[in-house]
Amino acid sequence: MSINWYPGHMKKTKETIAENLKIVDLVIEVLDARIPLSSKNPDISKLAKNKKRLTVLNKVDLADEREVENWKEYFIRNDISDYVLAISAEKGTNLNELKRIVDEIYIEKLEKAKKKGLRKTEVRALIAGIPNVGKSKLINKFAGKTKARVGDKPGFTRGKQWVKASEKLELLDTPGVLWPKFEDNDVAHNLAITGSIKDHVLPIEEVAMKLIDKMKKLGKIDYLVRSYGLTDYLVGKDIMELEPYEILEVLEERLIIAKKEEHNYEKVARVVLRDYRSGKIGKFFLEMPAIK
Repeated sequence: MSINWYPGHMKKTKETIAENLKIVDLVIEVLDARIPLSSKNPDISKLAKNKKRLTVLNKVDLADEREVENWKEYFIRNDISDYVLAISAEKGTNLNELKRIVDEIYIEKLEKAKKKGLRKTEVRALIAGIPNVGKSKLINKFAGKTKARVGDKPGFTRGKQWVKASEKLELLDTPGVLWPKFEDNDVAHNLAITGSIKDHVLPIEEVAMKLIDKMKKLGKIDYLVRSYGLTDYLVGKDIMELEPYEILEVLEERLIIAKKEEHNYEKVARVVLRDYRSGKIGKFFLEMPAIK
């Protein structure tokens, strides 16, 4: 499956990010905790190399929290980020740690300002990330009020927005941005599975089958069996020996989706992806860091 999705506003957003980096102190990149590498935009890393970098692993409530520390260590060890924070913007968890990091940078900047005879300053941060990763929800939770518009579809945030998050912090919110070409099909699959690429531009059945295939390889296929109560529908079958489309057929039977002789792969695929994205199927990473 080849995915190319680079609307005009994404090209403009990249230019906006490059332009505004001159006036910010901190670059906050929000990643999907389930796919930390796949959701990391390589363009952001290049643009922000001379700025303080904060990586936010959002939606940690949908991933295996036992593995989070491995990812935090990975980003620090490989000099990908100066700070790494795991949060759930949806639930507002761990935002105090974000405030602590901002305070640390603020104090450092204030000391420099005082040497120039200034009494006041503020931290200016640019917040970036792929579509549907939760940037606007993070801003709203952090600021304690609705400052940025929020949607559940990729590409909802329109145009750049400066947001006064606190007395110490001003945030530049930018629309979700992908990169022009995915060199690795696995990255494209992960973005499609988690919903960062609009469903209507994808072969949805193939995306769901890729999720099932990944669950088999990651040893998580039992999550699917338990979530949908498939045990009685797998009598005499080894789910590890079934092809992904055959597992969709088992799910189709369990969910009583097909009313005709033809299989309705699209409908069952949408159910599976919806349930995975909401955490109903289980909480796990789709990729793991390289351990040295």
